[in-house]
Amino acid sequence: MVVTKYILPVLAAASTAFAASDACDGSSKPIQIQNQGDAGALSSCSTVQGDIEIAEHTTGGINLAGVQKITGSLIANGAANVSSLSADDLESIGDTFKLEGLITLTSLNFGSLTSVGSIDWAALPNLQALSFAKGVSKADKLSITNTGLTNLNGITLDNVGDFDVTANTAMDTINVNDLKNVTGLLNIAANAPTLKVTLPNLGGAQNITIRNVSSVSIPSLKELSGQLGLFGNTFKEFSAANLTSTGDLAFDNNGKLANLSMPQLTKVNGGFTISKNDDLEDITGFQKLQTVTGALDFTGEFNKVDLPALKQVKGGFNMQSTGNFSCADFNDIKSTVRGKFTCKAATAHPTTTDGSSGTSSGTSSGSSSSSSAKSAASLIDVNVPAVAITAVFGAMLQALL
Repeated sequence: MVVTKYILPVLAAASTAFAASDACDGSSKPIQIQNQGDAGALSSCSTVQGDIEIAEHTTGGINLAGVQKITGSLIANGAANVSSLSADDLESIGDTFKLEGLITLTSLNFGSLTSVGSIDWAALPNLQALSFAKGVSKADKLSITNTGLTNLNGITLDNVGDFDVTANTAMDTINVNDLKNVTGLLNIAANAPTLKVTLPNLGGAQNITIRNVSSVSIPSLKELSGQLGLFGNTFKEFSAANLTSTGDLAFDNNGKLANLSMPQLTKVNGGFTISKNDDLEDITGFQKLQTVTGALDFTGEFNKVDLPALKQVKGGFNMQSTGNFSCADFNDIKSTVRGKFTCKAATAHPTTTDGSSGTSSGTSSGSSSSSSAKSAASLIDVNVPAVAITAVFGAMLQALL
């Protein structure tokens, strides 16, 4: 009797503990949230092992109060009637923070969140702002597509793999002051036409593709192992004051671009393309450029090209303009060119290496930015890293957005 008196409460407590443990375990099967009751049942779980999934038919607001850590993913896919999602105590998500198709979502409140495996958000048209008080400073990848966000306030990353921000038609500011390094593709495309991109401390990256923005500032960028491509933008000037080397370098169809400045650039380890930048009259911002390991392909309406330090072009050389630049300035380069050498000034119809029009007013026999980028890469030296070619094809695919 006495033994039973003490054993039963102990067994009951153990049973409760095991039940609580099971409720916090989504490692073998994701924990399903179908309503706020399910979310509230996790309030005693400071750590959730594994994944949490919010079911498609869930409605209203979901608050994961009490949860401080999710070792796996937090996923809401197709939950069209979830209007808000919050987790004030949540500090980290070990794997993916995935939200897709939450078309009525207006609020994301994660005041303590600082670390995620990756951010993958798509089709959140009514989400206009983030409530991330501490700021997400750590993520391996970030992809934000087709949301109503106007900025990325609350994203304070210092290093990231891929950084992809596309088709957010209300986004007019991207200012990630702490971002220092992008080890994958930095891709910004098809957002608001007034978008201003400011990455003041970005020092290194692998590939950068920027489309359809009104300004871009990358004053600290020093080195790219892959492509730097700027396509279809509306800024009047572009400067990369500290950039010393890059893979493929492409400026295509930036209709208002009048000034280019890369005073420290010494080597383009791939193709170098300038085309359809009709306001660019003088190409003079490359004072230290010595080597282009792929094709050099300049076409447009320019009157002056000044590349005083250029010693070697290992691919083809194509320079054509409606303007009166001097082809004689490049006679010494001919011996270093491994491909075809073409230079035409005052020509009515300048064309790129692949036969596309070199001006936006001309008749193109191929696609615009993708053709130009491809023409520059088509004659690259065999020693150029494969990543440069990959970047060009990535840029071609983004043109379809």
